[in-house]
Amino acid sequence: MDDAPLKLVSQAGAQLCRLSRPNKDSLLKSLREVAESLVQIQHACSSSLEGLEKKKLAKKQAAALLPMKEFIVKREILRHADREVQLLVSVCVAELFRILAPETPFADKHLRDVFKLILGTFSELADTGSPYFGRRASVLEAVARCECCVVMLDVQCGDLVLELFKTFFSVVRAYHDKSVKKNMLHIMSRILNEEPSQRLADVILQNLIKEEEGPSQLAVYIIQKCDYELEPFVRGFFNSCFLNRDAVENDLKESYHVVLYEVYKCAPRMLLTVIPYLSEELRTDQVDVRVKAVNLLGKLLALRGDQFAREHHDLFTELKNRFSDKSVDVRRSALHCARAFYIANPCWKASEEILSAFEGRLLDLNDEVRAQAVVIICDLASSNLESFPPGLVVTATERLRDKKLSVRKKALARLMKLYQDYCIKCSQRLMAITNHFERIPTEVLMLCCIDSKAFRSQTTEHTLWEDLFPANLSAEERTRHWVHIVSLFTPLHWKVMASVLSKQNRLQTEMRTYLSLRKNEKENTSEVMQKNIKKSISKMSASFPDPSKAQECFYILNQLKDCNVFSTLELLLEDLTIDDLQMKRKEFLKLVGDKHPQLDFLQLLSLKCSFSIFNSEIIRCVLVHLSSEGLEIEQKKASAKLILAVVSIFPSLLRGSETEVQMLLEDDTLAGELVEVLAKAGSHIFVEFSDFDAFLRRQCIEGTRVVSKHAVSAIASMAGTSEQVILSQLCEELVNSLRCGWKTSTVLQSLGCIAQHSLSTFEIHGEEIRSYIFNIIFKLSQSDGPACSEERLNCSDCCQLKIFGLKTLVKSFLPHQGSHFKWAIDKMLAVLLKMLQTGDTSDGVFTWTLLP
Repeated sequence: MDDAPLKLVSQAGAQLCRLSRPNKDSLLKSLREVAESLVQIQHACSSSLEGLEKKKLAKKQAAALLPMKEFIVKREILRHADREVQLLVSVCVAELFRILAPETPFADKHLRDVFKLILGTFSELADTGSPYFGRRASVLEAVARCECCVVMLDVQCGDLVLELFKTFFSVVRAYHDKSVKKNMLHIMSRILNEEPSQRLADVILQNLIKEEEGPSQLAVYIIQKCDYELEPFVRGFFNSCFLNRDAVENDLKESYHVVLYEVYKCAPRMLLTVIPYLSEELRTDQVDVRVKAVNLLGKLLALRGDQFAREHHDLFTELKNRFSDKSVDVRRSALHCARAFYIANPCWKASEEILSAFEGRLLDLNDEVRAQAVVIICDLASSNLESFPPGLVVTATERLRDKKLSVRKKALARLMKLYQDYCIKCSQRLMAITNHFERIPTEVLMLCCIDSKAFRSQTTEHTLWEDLFPANLSAEERTRHWVHIVSLFTPLHWKVMASVLSKQNRLQTEMRTYLSLRKNEKENTSEVMQKNIKKSISKMSASFPDPSKAQECFYILNQLKDCNVFSTLELLLEDLTIDDLQMKRKEFLKLVGDKHPQLDFLQLLSLKCSFSIFNSEIIRCVLVHLSSEGLEIEQKKASAKLILAVVSIFPSLLRGSETEVQMLLEDDTLAGELVEVLAKAGSHIFVEFSDFDAFLRRQCIEGTRVVSKHAVSAIASMAGTSEQVILSQLCEELVNSLRCGWKTSTVLQSLGCIAQHSLSTFEIHGEEIRSYIFNIIFKLSQSDGPACSEERLNCSDCCQLKIFGLKTLVKSFLPHQGSHFKWAIDKMLAVLLKMLQTGDTSDGVFTWTLLP
């Protein structure tokens, strides 16, 4: 073994003892040499020598180190003012403890000052950037290795032990090396193993709830490592807080719920006998105590839900009772805590009981509780869409009709967010489209029926476009949802939808008028022009929730001189794809500027002016969807009705979908809806009429009366210049069917409609048609069979057929295009009067001779 370091320490110690007043530089130099040499000296027990030789080595080391020990305690070097000197002395002291262990290097009377010096070194450990940090860390390591801090307990230095704990918690940092934290933990745990106390436990608990990661993490480690030693003191503290908190002399008593939660996180076994005390707090008359207990219990359940609920079933039951607590604050706290519990344990059986409690709070007497219940249910559903009970979503949706506006607003915002999350899941094919979630848009649409400024149809298109679907959702995905949504529509839904689209159409029409007037304003600045602009602005303002404010904004917009703004606004009125529309809206708002005072108004205006809800892209996707196999009849009908509802107001949106429309001609289940669509929008599409001729003719003869009416209108709108020829051919086919008695009611309807569109065509066969009506239909009785029908007529059928005949006659006097009547109207009125007077037509009183 190399004796050189030992000799150097011995000589340096003797030399330092001889110096009466060593100067700082020489002192530092000597201390550095001693410190470096001490580090190189091995403990006698760590050598490879035999037992007797180890004892001799230990004595030799003790004798060699004696001068240095005497210098440290006799020259009062322990209280030296220079920090570097203090640090070097600390290194020497720590190494002396290590080398001479288990013997103490210093007498008991000097140990207090020795440990104060070491604590002073530990207090600087937070400064990891200091050039002395390495030496300080080495002192910590040496003290931890030799466990000399336990000696503080033997020499009655309990105050220093307490200070040591406080020092470690004050200097420890999250960025410290693991070895530093490990050494601190080892020193603290050895002391607790020897002599735990309430004061030390309190220090640990105080740091456990600190926000800083370093102290709280160290507290967690020490609690986990010394849980058996600390358990009596920790339990004693909590028992005192629960049973007689006012008698507790500890600052922690005001936040003991927080402390309990943090202890439970790291050492739940310690609190098995403490947790049950919460049941008393849950039933106490003090609202603030119940709130804190509920919050704590909710966090404990969220932390270890299934296990905690099994171990403390009575507490779990008591938490459920707090959902109906008489205090609003307690009920709200219960909802919040149950939310955390469900998120942590969505698939556990007890979660069903929690959700049931949520459902009850949707009808709470307090509007804040109802609003919170809706918000939480939507959050929980978003976090677990695939397995969340869909019925609860439907129940939450009903809060859109809550009597309180604040509840309706919160419900709308959260349900829209939930529906967007659901749409994303469906687009990713992670879940299927379901009625329960698709009811959300149907209920949103019904908000138009509520008499409230916040929920009028003027703002509904904003919700249906901006908030309903995710911005990046494709037209195909939007279509899938719209098809399902409209399949749930009631007649009132269709009425509201038509109202929303009609108002949008009126605004677009008026905006086109306004832009046209504005273009001509430079050429014509007359008062009439200005009056027309004001009139147009007034009409457009009526489409906004606050017309007066909208009117002010329109006047400010009218003052803008940038023609690009109005050009872009005009482009928004065109039928654009979803992507193009979003791009154009961004261009428009960029031209206006982010700091424009009317930015919110202009955002809404750009939305209202555009085909924001439906466009030709969506209509085409719906038509393609209708052509797909496996679609249920109800969905087919609803989808066709959706197309009809849109094209009835925006017929131009059918343009571009001619091929898709033609593919549906063979689907008899959609014949009625398809004919009506063609009647509404046939003149706006580009097709060869010959492709539709046979289909429409067949509907005029074989369809229902309603379908035949629309079929004639479709022919008239689509035939173009060949209208007269085609209607003449159709009229001849219809008369032949009339002669044969085939589908008489439908044929009469078609003939009457032809009379309205082309009286001249009708009059070619007019005499024969009237003769048939008067001489055959009006003379039918219940016992007669209808012309060319195998079945006998009952009274109702007989009457209906006469009514249909009469309608055909009347329609021949009401042509759409204002043709001159060939018949004298007074003669027809005479016939009607005769019918009213007799009340019957089966006695032959009405004959063809009554008419000229």
